[in-house]
Amino acid sequence: MIKRQVPDAGGRRRHGLPYGFAEVAVASLLVATAYCGAWTCSIEPALHAPAAQDATQAAAHDARGSASARQAETPQGQGQVTPALRGELAVDGDASLSAAPSMASLRQAIFDFEARGYVVGICARDLRTGVTITYDADADFYTASAIKGPYVISVYQELVDAGSLDAADAYHYAQPIILNSDNDAYVALSDRLGRSCFAAWLRQGHVEAGAYPSVDAYAAPHYPHSTARQLAQEWAHAYDYLASGRGHSATLLALLANRAVSPIRDALGEKCQTLSKAGWYPVDEGIANPVTNDAGIVMGPRGPYVVAILSNAPEDFDAVEGIAAAVDQALPRAVDAAACYPRKRTSGSSRTPNCLSTSS
Repeated sequence: MIKRQVPDAGGRRRHGLPYGFAEVAVASLLVATAYCGAWTCSIEPALHAPAAQDATQAAAHDARGSASARQAETPQGQGQVTPALRGELAVDGDASLSAAPSMASLRQAIFDFEARGYVVGICARDLRTGVTITYDADADFYTASAIKGPYVISVYQELVDAGSLDAADAYHYAQPIILNSDNDAYVALSDRLGRSCFAAWLRQGHVEAGAYPSVDAYAAPHYPHSTARQLAQEWAHAYDYLASGRGHSATLLALLANRAVSPIRDALGEKCQTLSKAGWYPVDEGIANPVTNDAGIVMGPRGPYVVAILSNAPEDFDAVEGIAAAVDQALPRAVDAAACYPRKRTSGSSRTPNCLSTSS
């Protein structure tokens, strides 16, 4: 504390200083003190702000981590959280678009699926615009019976329609394969006809080889491993045939519409016509891994799309059903978003028919 120098009772200045000098000195000290205080209150904190901010962010990160290791804050609103997924959810290859509110239900469905210890691959493509939603679409899974649909379609398109195989003979095998996923009928047909018709059909549809060195290698096994992207490509190729009315496409369409097991059909109920082939296996046995898969065509109110959902869930149809329902909600919104923010599209046509007749 600074003691102010003042005159004594006789008018003499203490310490022999001229009168008024003390006031000037004290005033200067007060100004200096005030300036230093202002520097301490305003400028000095600015120099230490980054360190304080880092400490605050670290504390917030620790708090979030202890609350939930797989939850992360979103910039969409205070207090909102978005699930942190194991893989990359993307729209037309752009992961940033998956953070849109319209994708929230699908993101949550995937999070819930993974929280049960499962892994999933998804590819859904709008056939009119080419807008595509993917999630780990290049991860390969054991197909189980999901491969039977594309194989039977290839038999009809490559052999029956070409006159190389009698239609009644083909139907004898196709009916139990598609309706009831009959393994014996499928293996018998495959062993009788071979797999070359399937390989030719895949090449015609520009289907990728996936985890295999070639399309021929992928087509060779009765039950190969597939990616969601591959199966989506196969069903897009199948759509071109089924919607055309050519050959025996109406026969196949009627079978696919009435298969006994399908999480996609169960998810969408009566609001959409669906054509798909599911596959499932409950245990780990050699190359036959636990899976629940479904892939096919959905004739939605906004137009047709293909969807492939592959997972390692051991015969858990309800889990895959939840994914299918969330995809059906997210894809039309992704198409709307793409209309606002045009991006380079994959192949697709605005003239794609929106109706398939199941009458034979």
